[in-house]
Amino acid sequence: MLLKKFLNVGFEDVTVVERMPFGLDDLRRYPLFAPEFIDFLRRVMPEHRHREMVFSIVVTGHKPEGRPVPAH
Repeated sequence: MLLKKFLNVGFEDVTVVERMPFGLDDLRRYPLFAPEFIDFLRRVMPEHRHREMVFSIVVTGHKPEGRPVPAH
């Protein structure tokens, strides 16, 4: 779905460069979530998921010069 969104706005040669797991301990380093929420997730999520809650993805691509940007 992410690839389709990049293509919809005119990017070409879209490539996933890096895909890294992001776990509960990683989330603690960022002020996006309260510590209480992360503690809650640790209690309710299965332990095998604690190291891979979400994935950080780095994507590259380019927009060709001279082509108009789609209007959607």
